[in-house]
Amino acid sequence: MKKIVSSLFLLLIFLTGCSNKIDFVEEGPFVELQLYSASEGTYLDHFPEIITVSSNGEVNLFTEEMVSRSGRVDMKVDEDVPKVEKKISAEEVEKIKEVIEKNRFFSLPTDVTDYGVMDGGGSKITVYGKDQEKTVGGENSNNDKYLEIRKIIFKQVKDEYYDWLEETEDYLFELNG
Repeated sequence: MKKIVSSLFLLLIFLTGCSNKIDFVEEGPFVELQLYSASEGTYLDHFPEIITVSSNGEVNLFTEEMVSRSGRVDMKVDEDVPKVEKKISAEEVEKIKEVIEKNRFFSLPTDVTDYGVMDGGGSKITVYGKDQEKTVGGENSNNDKYLEIRKIIFKQVKDEYYDWLEETEDYLFELNG
């Protein structure tokens, strides 16, 4: 009898540990995707392109100031920087969360770089849970689970992205020229 109870207890612990369910934060973004260039160039080629999604359906696309390790501002950004702010449905929010859970985000390696490719783009995704937070990213990733998560986040701003990118490049050149 004792052996059966012990076995059931171990099975319960195992099944609980294998759950894909994430307790996402309710306030602020629950996921952030940052896109960047992995090739040589100027700050205009490397400024961060940040997409956040919140549980209330708020989606934001923006950039932010770039500061070197020594604290020097490499790229200024003011209050009037171009940004995209939009609202998505509760169903879309749930779909994003489901894709994150289905692909077991917290089990992904932190580095998903494809080291066989030398130039291209990079990205990183941060998921904010109530109990944990993790960032996964890399350059030219070929990790299917990571790419599926990245794709559904990017889809939220796909229609506005290229206009925003062009406007932001012009803005940054004007401000930092």
